[in-house]
Amino acid sequence: MSAVRATPPVRQGLGHKGEARRSRAVDAAHVRFADADEIRRWDELILLSPDEGNVYRGSDNIAGMVLGGATPVYLIVGGSAVTAFRVNVPVAGALWILFGPPVAGVHELIRAARAVAAFAADHDITAVRVRTQLRANPEDAKTLRAQGLVRVPTWLDDSTVLVDLRGSESDVQARFKKRARKSIRRAAQEGVTVDLVPATDDNCRILYEMLDATSGGRFRIPSLATSTAVFQRYEQSGRGQLFLARHRGEVVVGAFVTMFGTTALYFGAGSVRKRPGDPTVCGLGGSRAAYALQWEIMRWARDQGCEWYDLDGTPSSSTITDESHQRHGVGQFKTAFSEEITDYLGAYQIAVRPRRAWAIRQMENCSGRIDQSPLLNRIRRRPVRPNPDYVWLYRRRRRRAV
Repeated sequence: MSAVRATPPVRQGLGHKGEARRSRAVDAAHVRFADADEIRRWDELILLSPDEGNVYRGSDNIAGMVLGGATPVYLIVGGSAVTAFRVNVPVAGALWILFGPPVAGVHELIRAARAVAAFAADHDITAVRVRTQLRANPEDAKTLRAQGLVRVPTWLDDSTVLVDLRGSESDVQARFKKRARKSIRRAAQEGVTVDLVPATDDNCRILYEMLDATSGGRFRIPSLATSTAVFQRYEQSGRGQLFLARHRGEVVVGAFVTMFGTTALYFGAGSVRKRPGDPTVCGLGGSRAAYALQWEIMRWARDQGCEWYDLDGTPSSSTITDESHQRHGVGQFKTAFSEEITDYLGAYQIAVRPRRAWAIRQMENCSGRIDQSPLLNRIRRRPVRPNPDYVWLYRRRRRRAV
């Protein structure tokens, strides 16, 4: 990408109408829709990105999103392929949600976001949201806010655990915590077996039922038909594998894993519950089947040439020890394979039509507060606790000094 060009700060969206016109004149040439040949070669172009892309930006995931009703938008931003989706919001207009762009730093992100917003202004878009793979940094977040971008929810987790698969199997396990290595051995002693199975309708249903039980309404999942179609699409492309782990002959935990480039992704998983209807306590007992499952996934990923395994979603590095966090147990399990947590900068929105964009944010923030409310979730009988990593959602507007 080219060097960053200094631009004046804006307080909201694209600023004044004159500034918006000048921005379009200067930056719109750097943003365009991909042509048919580029779309056909989309995965190849994503892999050529400076950050090498990820599963969510690839053609298989795009196809899965389409099955779920999403509308893809293929953009070329500064010469790089950028996967985006159009989301229509009643009354307020439409959003472009970008998985990217692949930038080297926050100032380049600001310039790219403005260029895309300027381009989007000619296509009836209310706001643009960018979600890059830049690492979290308080100063960068402050810079984005100062330049008129606002923090918004994202479809992707903002924190994850990346497991280094390089070296021998012994090298990989040596980087685990002691409890992970001990649990893998314990699972073998318990007779746990892990099978790589085809994504048949029956096997997809088995995984889906465990995923649904694990969710218990705490997070949204696609329908059985959509999930099955997505899993089967990944399998047909050679970039996905379904795993089922059994203990004493019964399937107790399963997962679907995808890959893109040299990274495998823990795409979807579920396990049996201790009590029917209670998603908060898994029913694996002392079998340690989940550890055995993860180890077999890593061995498979290594055989596919992957160097990294993304466990896709944990509490952030600042809240990983917070026992009140709704995903505390998930975080403790995943950090057994790698202590380091990768925190991403998160998603930010730049307004194209400021008033409508503001309305979208208010509706979304209201919905988020409802979903995070302990009182309302008790009334709805949903076992959901507030997520301390969403503290920015509750940030109150500071009063101006008198």
